[in-house]
Order: sequence, then C-alpha cells, then structure tokens
Amino acid sequence: MKKIFSAVLGTAMMLGMIACNGGTSKDADPANDSLGMARGYMIGMQMAQQLAMANAQGMAMDTTMFLKGVKDGMSKSADSAQYAYLAGMLTGFQIGQSLNEDKVATAPFLKAFEAGIMGDTAFLKGWSQEDMQTYMQEAEQKLQAKKMEEKFGANKEKGLKFIEEFKKEAGVQTTATGLAYKVLTPAKEGAKKPQPQDRVKVEYKGTLVDGTEFDASNGEPVEFGVTQVIPGWTEMLLLMAEGEKVKVVIPHELAYGEQGAGGDIEPFSTLVFEVTLLQVIPGEQAN
Repeated sequence: MKKIFSAVLGTAMMLGMIACNGGTSKDADPANDSLGMARGYMIGMQMAQQLAMANAQGMAMDTTMFLKGVKDGMSKSADSAQYAYLAGMLTGFQIGQSLNEDKVATAPFLKAFEAGIMGDTAFLKGWSQEDMQTYMQEAEQKLQAKKMEEKFGANKEKGLKFIEEFKKEAGVQTTATGLAYKVLTPAKEGAKKPQPQDRVKVEYKGTLVDGTEFDASNGEPVEFGVTQVIPGWTEMLLLMAEGEKVKVVIPHELAYGEQGAGGDIEPFSTLVFEVTLLQVIPGEQAN
C-alpha cells in the first residue's frame, strides 16, 4: 500500500509542478493546445491506473474528489501556501497509513515530527542525530522482525515438527547446529572431500516440508564454491565425499532465515534437499 500511495503522491506532485509551469497562465500559446491535450490524457490514464490499484488494495480513492482536488490545485498553482498545505496533507495521509499499519501512536510522532521539520535540536535532549538514527534503525528492525514473526511464525512450527519426524527415520544423523541428514548413496572409500576453498559440482532437488519443489538441477550438474551457498549447504558439503548422495533437512536458521527467498521460500522455512556430490574441484584449480 505504501508503494501505491507513493506513486499516487509522486504523480500528484508531478501534476502540481506541471501546473506551476503552465497552469492558467495568460501567456498560454494556443499552438500548444494539442500538447496540453496529449499530456493531460496520458497523465490522466496513469493516474487512473494508480487509483485503481489503490482501490484494489483497500485504500478507497474517490475519482471525482481526486479530480476536484487536481482542478483546485491547478487553479491555485500560484498560491505557494495552498500548494504547501496540499503537499502536507498528502504526506500526512501517507504517514498516517504507515503509523496505523505499524501500530505507532500519532501524538508522540507529530510532536517529534514538528521538532524535526522546524529544526528544534533542543527536542533531542542530549541525543545526537546519530544516536537517534541508530535507535530508529534498531527499533524498525525489531518491529519488522515482529511483523514477520506474526505473519510467518507458523513456518517455524511446521519445520520443527518435520525435523523431529525425520530424525525418527533409520540412519538419520544430526549436527550441533541442527542440521539433520541421512546418506542415500555412500561414497567409495577414500573418495575426495571438499574443503572450504574448493568448488563442487552437484545435482540436487529442493523442496519445502510439504513436498513443494522450489528448485532442482534437473540432471544438469551445477558448479559453485563451497562457501557461496546458504550455511546449511556449506555444512553439508563439508561432511560429504565425491559420489555421495544425501537427503538433508536444513532448519530456517541455516537457510534463508527470517527473510525467505523470493515468492517460493517464505520466511522461517525449513528446506529439504537431495544432494549428490559429483566432483570436488580443488581451490587452486578452480577458475
């Protein structure tokens, strides 16, 4: 929603600048009427798309009232006070949406916002701007982590349950970090083992705990550095030898953690891989 409204605000500001540059000037050149029509229609279509997207995401935007605001803004384009008010109102609406989503109280925000915009350094009460910036970043990170936990925390429980069930299977081994695996095809005695500086060629298939496949080599060997992958992969590779095939369950802490990866791997997702180590390429030989 924030992105949608940012786009609406950006286009509205653009409309304002166009109005300031042209508006209802007495010097308007009739020869430019076609340009005005073309510009108006194209910007109108862009705004229609933005308003439709905003409405689709639950932010009601009345087209008639929006158009009235545009007309009023253009007719008063020479009034800098009115323009400042409109820009402030749009900014305030956007900020209000954000505060509501994050459950942040309005009153303390407004008091601090006014101090900041007016340059009232006394408001900081001994804090430096760097202190305030650091605190805000840390607080925002905690807030985002809490929101992600609320939305995707169930993936943790699913992953833990899956790992516990997997551990009951014959031949499953675990490591101190929480990695769980079993050997499907053992390596031959004396087979080469990778080191952190080496590269490897593997074949693999990756699934979520519900069996949904999100990635696979599909019979085509894939080459990469041992330490160029998620921590769970690196740990597993260092336990393997050429020719070995394993099934490994990687807890979210050793996979993509609280962030997830793209649309297929949600935050806190435990991942399951079948990996065959085809070749170890010593670091000094790797290209």
